[in-house]
Amino acid sequence: MLEQKRATEASLKVLATQQYAIVTNGIRNIALIVARFGHLPSRRILNDFLQAEFVVHEAVRKFAHATGLNELDLQQAKILPGALMFSYFETFICLYASDADLITAFFFDAQVWISNARRVNRALQTNYNFRAEDVVFFDLYANYQPSEESVLAPLEAALSRGVPARQIEESARLLLEYELSFWDAMAQIAQLG
Repeated sequence: MLEQKRATEASLKVLATQQYAIVTNGIRNIALIVARFGHLPSRRILNDFLQAEFVVHEAVRKFAHATGLNELDLQQAKILPGALMFSYFETFICLYASDADLITAFFFDAQVWISNARRVNRALQTNYNFRAEDVVFFDLYANYQPSEESVLAPLEAALSRGVPARQIEESARLLLEYELSFWDAMAQIAQLG
């Protein structure tokens, strides 16, 4: 929709509000998992996730402000269930699953999100005249290119602690499904105008 210049101003605002909700929840979620697994070597990558969320939170606010939304608009925006399932499942992982569940799921999800975020960034600048600084939110994730090596150590450590491989696989699969759910919800909003 964005690449065909068919998204409305209202749908861009919805994109901003839903991303704001996801990132705001992400700060809380990742702080929880850091608290749960901060005694393990995986704390470094988990803390990197948390620190990145603070930076991303500021960037998503800039994008939202560029769409004409203020802080109160963001805080009072209607949450779309399809868009926020990603965040809700992230909460489940951070409360009930392992460090390896989140790290592995983020590794695979990053590939999808980064690709989509780059496309959104280009389309917003090309078709909707946003400035680069307005859409830096969509660029930040492109800098997160985790290596397999960074994922393997926490994964192997979790498996050796008895975390079932099937659980970690399911977490990654479901987070990807909820990523798709987010983009489907955004496409539906864009079509409704």
